Amino acid sequence: MKNQELNLVKEYSLGKLYEANGFLIPVITGSTIEMGEQYGALMIEEMQKAYDVLIAPLVKAGELTEKDIQFWKNRAYGTGSLRTKQFYEGVSLGTGWSLSKVVMLDQVMEYGIYHEKLHSFAGCTSIASWGEQSKDGEMYIGRNMDWSPAFNKFPTVLTVRKPTDGSYKMATTGWAGMYCAFTAMNEKGVYIDLHDGTSMGGSLVFLERPSILNTLTDMLSESADLDTFKARFNGTNNSTSAIFTIADSHSAASMECSSLNGSRLRTPSNDSITVVNSFLGETWGLGSRETVSNSLRRHANMTEHLADNKGQMDAQLTKDLMDIRLFNEDGSFKENGGCTKPALQDADITNYQTVFDINAQKVYLKIPVPEYFADWTEINLKELFA
Repeated sequence: MKNQELNLVKEYSLGKLYEANGFLIPVITGSTIEMGEQYGALMIEEMQKAYDVLIAPLVKAGELTEKDIQFWKNRAYGTGSLRTKQFYEGVSLGTGWSLSKVVMLDQVMEYGIYHEKLHSFAGCTSIASWGEQSKDGEMYIGRNMDWSPAFNKFPTVLTVRKPTDGSYKMATTGWAGMYCAFTAMNEKGVYIDLHDGTSMGGSLVFLERPSILNTLTDMLSESADLDTFKARFNGTNNSTSAIFTIADSHSAASMECSSLNGSRLRTPSNDSITVVNSFLGETWGLGSRETVSNSLRRHANMTEHLADNKGQMDAQLTKDLMDIRLFNEDGSFKENGGCTKPALQDADITNYQTVFDINAQKVYLKIPVPEYFADWTEINLKELFA
């Protein structure tokens, strides 16, 4: 699919909302508050759908009180950077929602971790290939975002920010009203994706630290290469335990972060890396630990597939490998399996998949869940950034 085949849904000021194969693509331009206002005006209907699924039932059941909402609003907005504050303020202007409602929807992920039990409940997988591992030496990154089936009840959103304040343009994949760099790349080719790390780093959320979800956007907006990104992580105390794939056009690594015990950088031994939900860096001094989302099995599967395809990786082969299922239909583990879970067979499902061709600045999106299926869809970020 080419960008000229994107369907224009609506416009607001300098912002435009496109649709492609069921994916929504808001492209927003201007100051931070202007981009927020454009986003809110363009996405209000979809934000309401997400709010009705994720937040409204908790409020109705009395599990999420007005006092709770005010606390999470004050935490994210009050400790956020000027960029964070202004984006929230803009979204409030564009939607007509209260600031509390805007912020609570954005913070639902970290709020969910805060109230979860003591195990990993998400099973994301990423692979990165470059140098001798890829066909042309360029960087290719595949990522499966695994979470609750509830997140397939509303569209997957690729948000393209084009700030005019000197910050880097960026594209983030997530859902309506949730702006975190769950899976993202900026115009310099710096890449990040986020994995749950609570089974290894502790499930405690530090309420008196800024939300790491907002901090990620600041870091990606201001980092021109992987070394800068690493340094920014080294200077950050995470509010919640997480594992990140980080990369630029030349290399990749995994940053393993514990809310209790700091962070460790896991570097690759060759020109590829697989990232799951277990801490695998030797400097922790930890033994390998399986999770309820089968992290070690997924890691072994994808590492083996990368080894079998050394020197052959490109965007298409990355898509092919990410499509290999972890389970058979009967629930048994698949022989020569992969990592994709289009149905709930362990702790979660694969809500969406992405493949990033960093050099060409292209992203491919897919929904593997049968009820919401959307096949690989190409979006040319270079054209949208321009």
